[in-house]
Amino acid sequence: MPLTTSAPTWDVHRPPRAEGRVFLVTGANAGIGYFVAEQLSTTGATVVLGSRDPARADAAMTSIRSRVPGAKVRAVRLDLADLSSLGAAVDSLGVDALDAVVHNAGVALDDPPRRETRDGHELMFGTNHLGHFALTGRLLPLLSAAPAARVVTVGSFAAKTERLDLADLQSRRDYRAKRTYGRSKLAQMYFGLELDRRLRGHGRHPLGRQITAPPRGQRLHGRQVAQPFQQNDRAHPQQLRRFPDRPTGITPRPPRDPVPEPPHVDHAGSLLRRPTPTHAIFAGVTA
Repeated sequence: MPLTTSAPTWDVHRPPRAEGRVFLVTGANAGIGYFVAEQLSTTGATVVLGSRDPARADAAMTSIRSRVPGAKVRAVRLDLADLSSLGAAVDSLGVDALDAVVHNAGVALDDPPRRETRDGHELMFGTNHLGHFALTGRLLPLLSAAPAARVVTVGSFAAKTERLDLADLQSRRDYRAKRTYGRSKLAQMYFGLELDRRLRGHGRHPLGRQITAPPRGQRLHGRQVAQPFQQNDRAHPQQLRRFPDRPTGITPRPPRDPVPEPPHVDHAGSLLRRPTPTHAIFAGVTA
């Protein structure tokens, strides 16, 4: 007898209504972050665009409002490379509760030289990982105040073949731009899964669950993850179409049929087979 499931399906064309909820998307002025914000705005929720460039954030909001009548969008200045600014950025949200944050923002440098944040961290590791780690700490009171908040971490294929060098997390000894980027995304995926494990350890913690969104085709618990967005770097002309009238970036083509919601992640062990001491990754960074 075939197995049946009552699990809800996710239809990218008809997302569930979310009036009264507030979502924060980092790096929402372009690329995947922009299209996440645009889609979320169709649900009736208030979508906050986190961006370090106010002009680009304004352009993104104008674009969203032109496509989504009545869209409730606003922006906050968010610079993940400046840890000291995150407290003010969170305060500027001006909300009592936050229903979800999408950790999407990222820096990808193609060539040397190595660059650092004002806090002295390598730029990609400091922005893509440490900035989101510290931001999550700042947001926890707001996330805990929501009935079932979500933390979404965007992964990358670049992390698939990388290992973290705990003796050189800042890539001071051997800097290679592509490898450093991959390691920054791997560290962020470690963080997402470790956050989920710790929240589960709290049992009835008010923060609902952590979702790590790995690249399409990556497996969790031996199962391929279905994604609301499809992306294939080797089929760019067909699947990654550029829109000149939208903020600079790409939009993955949505699937034709509804796909199941990504499976809930229980722990890091099945995805990341090399356990990493979390304290070593976060050393010297406070929320």
